[in-house]
Formats: sequence, structure tokens, C-alpha cells
Amino acid sequence: MNRDYDLHRFLDVRDALFRHPTLENAMAWWEKNVPEPPKDNLVPLATVHKARLQWLDATDTMLAESKAWLLEHGFKTDMRGAEPLTPERRDAERASLGKPPVLDLN
Repeated sequence: MNRDYDLHRFLDVRDALFRHPTLENAMAWWEKNVPEPPKDNLVPLATVHKARLQWLDATDTMLAESKAWLLEHGFKTDMRGAEPLTPERRDAERASLGKPPVLDLN
């Protein structure tokens, strides 16, 4: 194993979690990566949804779903002061990196 493999594996796991954010998947990730148990059972999934709102590969639908889930469960949508991405800001940031806009096929 090398660092490149470890990074690619980490990103693959993260991306899969962002594509399918379930309480079970979020808790499994939390237990593997966070040394303390969550203060509330919804915290791991809220963390995933907050991080997903900063993910440049999130579709418009994913952004809307995560924002709605957080608000429905009494969580804020910012991540340590960073406002959630809008589709426009996401695509502008992707363009600045030379990436095409995200196509929402849902």
C-alpha cells in the first residue's frame, strides 16, 4: 500500500457515502474514523450531509436533499461557517479548477 492508494481508497469510500447517505453508512464511517461516540445518533448523518453540501461533485438534487434533511432535523446547513454550495457556486468553483459543470441526471 502507498499514500496514493490510501488517498484514492479514502476518496472512493467518501464519495460512496456522499452518494448514499444513510444512517447505517454514516455510523459505520463514524465508528471507523472518529475516536469518540457521537453525542446524538443523528450526528454522523448530519456530518455527512453538511460535508456533502461542500462537495464539488454533488448534484443539484443532492444539494437540495442534504439541505432539506438538515433543516428537517434541526441542524444548520453551514459547515464551520462555510455556507452550503449552490449549484451556481459549485459550477463556478468547478470551472475555476478546469472541471465541467455537474449534470443532474435525476
